[in-house]
Amino acid sequence: MVDQLQLSLNQPAFEWSAGTRRLVYVALWSIPGIAALSFYYLNQTVTAQPMSWPYALVSTLPNWYLWAIMAPAIIWIGKKYRIERENWVQTVFSVHIPTMVTMLLIHSLANLYLFYATGMPGHESMTTGLYKVHFWTRVHSNILTYWTVLGIFYAYDYYQKFLNREQAAAILEIRLAEANLRALKMQLHPHFLFNTLNSVAALVRKNDNKTAVKMLVKLGDFLRLALENKGIQEIPLHQEIDFLQRYLSIEKIRFGERLSVSFDVKEPISSGYVPNMILQPLVENAIHHGIGPNAEKGKIDIRATQEGANLILEVQDNGKGLTKQSSDRREGVGLSNTRGRLESIYGGRASFTIQNAEEGGLVARIVLPYDVYPAIASKSSR
Repeated sequence: MVDQLQLSLNQPAFEWSAGTRRLVYVALWSIPGIAALSFYYLNQTVTAQPMSWPYALVSTLPNWYLWAIMAPAIIWIGKKYRIERENWVQTVFSVHIPTMVTMLLIHSLANLYLFYATGMPGHESMTTGLYKVHFWTRVHSNILTYWTVLGIFYAYDYYQKFLNREQAAAILEIRLAEANLRALKMQLHPHFLFNTLNSVAALVRKNDNKTAVKMLVKLGDFLRLALENKGIQEIPLHQEIDFLQRYLSIEKIRFGERLSVSFDVKEPISSGYVPNMILQPLVENAIHHGIGPNAEKGKIDIRATQEGANLILEVQDNGKGLTKQSSDRREGVGLSNTRGRLESIYGGRASFTIQNAEEGGLVARIVLPYDVYPAIASKSSR
C-alpha cells in the first residue's frame, strides 16, 4: 500500500512532451513581449506618429526572448548560490548583482546586434548610444525581470519541497496506520486472538474464571491502547515499553511458564523518542519464530542502551536462530515495514539488523538517533 501511495504521489497527473514544454515556455515569454508591442502601438496611435511594424517587432519581442534564453542560467546560478537567511548579504552582493549586471550588458549588446542585423533605421548612430538606448532605457524593467525569474524559481522550489514534506508525512501516516492495523489484526490471527480466546475458554472449563477475566481485560487494554496511539508517529520509549508489556502480559498467560521476558531499560533514556509500535513486531517475530516452535522454555530479552548520540534497541530470543532456509521466511511484512519506517523518519541515520546471537538465538537490533523530541518535529523546526 505504501509503495503504491508513494508511486501515485510522485507520478504527475499528466506528462507533457519535451516539444510541448518548449512551446509553453516560449508562449509564456511571449506574453510580456506582446504587452510591450501593444503598448508601443497604443503610444504611436495616441501621439499620431507613423507605425513601423518591423521596428516595433524588433524592439519589443526579442527583448523578452533574450531573457527566455538567459533564464535557465539565472536558475542555475540560483541553485548553485542559494540565497539563504545566513548568507543572503554575501550571496546577493558577491554573486547575483554581478551576474545581473553582466546579463544586462549581454542583453543590451544582443539588442544592439539585432538592430544592426535587421537594418533598422538609425542603427548607424546607435553604437555610441548603446548604454543610453539599450541599457539605461530598459535597466529598471531588466533588473525587475532578473529578480522576478529568480523569485519565481525559489517560490517553485520551496513549493516542491513543501509537497515533498507533505508526501513524506502522508507515507509516514500510512506506515503508522499499517502498524496499527497489524496490531489490531492480531485479534483475527489464529496465533493471537484465536489462541487467546481458546485459552479463555479452557480457563472457563476449568472454572478458573478469575484468570479468564484477567486475560480478557488485558486483551481489552491492549486494543484500547493501540487505538489511542493511532495517528501518533513517535512516542517516548517508556510509553513504547508500557504498550509492549501489555501485549506480553497476554502472551505470558497463553504460554505460561514456557515464556520468560526480561526488560533492561535504564530510566535516563526512557524519555527518548522512538517510532510508535516499533518493538512490537520484533517481539511478535521472536515469539512466533523463536518461542512458538520451541518445546523448551523460551526467553526474550528486551534491552535499550545509549551509545553516544544513538539509542540502541534490541530484542533477543533463545530460539534456533537463522538458518539458510529460514532467513528469508523470518524477514516478513512486519520486519520490512520496520525498515521502511526507520528510513522514512531518520533516513540514513538509523539502521535495523537481525542476526544470530553468539550465545544462540536471534537478536534484532535497531540503532536510531537519541533525542528527547520527536525527529519529525525537529526536522520541521530547522
